[in-house]
Formats: sequence, structure tokens, C-alpha cells
Amino acid sequence: MAIRRRDIASATIVAAAATTAAVAVTSTARAQPKMSDSTWELIKKNGAVRMGVFEFPPYFVRNKQTNEWEGALVDMGRDIANELKVKFVPTEVGGFGEAVLSLQAGKVDMNFGLQATPIRATAIDFAGPIYWIEWVTVNHPNFKGKDWADYNKEGVKVAVMTGTSDELLLRKMAPKATRVEFKQIAEVALAVSSGRADAFTTTVLASMVMKQKNPGLGDFMNPKPRVALPGYIGLRAEDDQRWQKFLNRWAEWNILLGHNERRMREALAKDGLEVPATVSFSPN
Repeated sequence: MAIRRRDIASATIVAAAATTAAVAVTSTARAQPKMSDSTWELIKKNGAVRMGVFEFPPYFVRNKQTNEWEGALVDMGRDIANELKVKFVPTEVGGFGEAVLSLQAGKVDMNFGLQATPIRATAIDFAGPIYWIEWVTVNHPNFKGKDWADYNKEGVKVAVMTGTSDELLLRKMAPKATRVEFKQIAEVALAVSSGRADAFTTTVLASMVMKQKNPGLGDFMNPKPRVALPGYIGLRAEDDQRWQKFLNRWAEWNILLGHNERRMREALAKDGLEVPATVSFSPN
């Protein structure tokens, strides 16, 4: 499969997808917990920054030997803690579907790998972007879909992680498809390899990892029209803007110097995956 270079303009394809699917996770947008200290003040006071993590390679991976969290986004979180000279505290959350609630409840200080949809932006703030990523599909061996039109048919079952941009994108690009929703990416891949779904859609990174781990999966496709979106850091909405300003400048600095591009490629290399030269995680 030929994977072409980033086309940032294609992000507009999915911007309109922030409809009813995101409403559930933002229903408590105005019910933010009352906290006397801002996130910036809490980080300074506690000497620690908490980052939401869950099993989602290559972004977040728990090392089975050391029980430590690793991955491309974990490396970014550690670097932020190092810059602030505070302790890095990975804090488990229930997947992307809990990204908004975990911030609103004060459980974490930042959640990585989010898309800044208009609906989500009414509930939390964002910093970044920290990388750019495209969405692809992986088929069951007996299903031969190539373009979004092939998936946009009644009776075609497409697996996604609930409450994520994968779900929003599928609603936009293939609204007629039957969505088969799961909480974790491993469940999504298993649904396709076992024949309970015809295909799944997620980011190019997650797709590469899942296809390697599941030999029962079929073709890896880059359906047209192409869709690519920037990934952001989610943070609690608050009046004190120092945390957001710090993260914005950190993101800009690390993208311009190529550090985040390197982190993404190194995380895949640990899983024995070589990213094609045509794939970039930078703006251009």
C-alpha cells in the first residue's frame, strides 16, 4: 500500500464529524470540579505532573518486565516533566473515551493523542498540536474494501473504539456502515480477525501495530478520500493559562526540532515496525 505524505488540508474532512457521538463525553462540560489551585499551581505544589495512560501501542505500552509505562506519547510526557523538573506520574484511565472526564475530575493534568473537535473544545482546553496522523483501515481477509465508499454500505461491519475520533470519522466517512464498538484497540482488532467485523479503522500507527500482533488480519488500506488530523494534548479548562502556554511552546519546540517525529518512529521500531519514508508525523 502506498501511503502519501501529510496533507493538512484534509483535516477539514473530519472537523464536521463532531456531532452526537461526542456529546456523551462532554455532557458534564459545565460541571467542572471546584479546585482552589490551577493545574499549574498543583504541579508546582506537588512536584509532579500526571499523564493519563492506558494500553494503546505504540502510544502507551506497559513493559511486562519492569511494569513501567513506555511508548511515544509516554516519552513526550517524561520530557515535559523533565523540563519542569518534577516527577512524572503515569495515571491509568479508561481509554480515550474517558479523556474529558478524567481531566474534569482532576484525576490527571494532561491527556495526549486527542483530536480537538469543536464539541470537545466546549469541555476542555487543548495545547499543541504535537504530531499529525492519518486514518486507515484494516480488513478481514474475506473483505476487500479499498475506498470509503466500500465501507459505506449497510451490512458492512466496521469496528471502532467507542468515544474516539475513530468513531467520529467512521460516522462521517461511512455513515451507512454498522459500527461495532469496543473500549480497547485489542478488542477492535480481535473482532476483525475473528470475523465479527469486516474491518476496523484507526490511526496508521495503531493499525501497523495491531496488524503485526494479529496475523489473522487482512489487507492494510489507505482509503480515499484521504484523512489526516493533528493530535493534541487535552487539559482542564481554567482561567490560569500558564499550563496551556507552557505546553503550546513545548509542542512547537519539539515539532520544529524533529523530536516528536523521532519519538514516534522509535516507538514503532521497538515493535519491529519500520515507518515508510512517505509517512511523516510533522506538519509537512
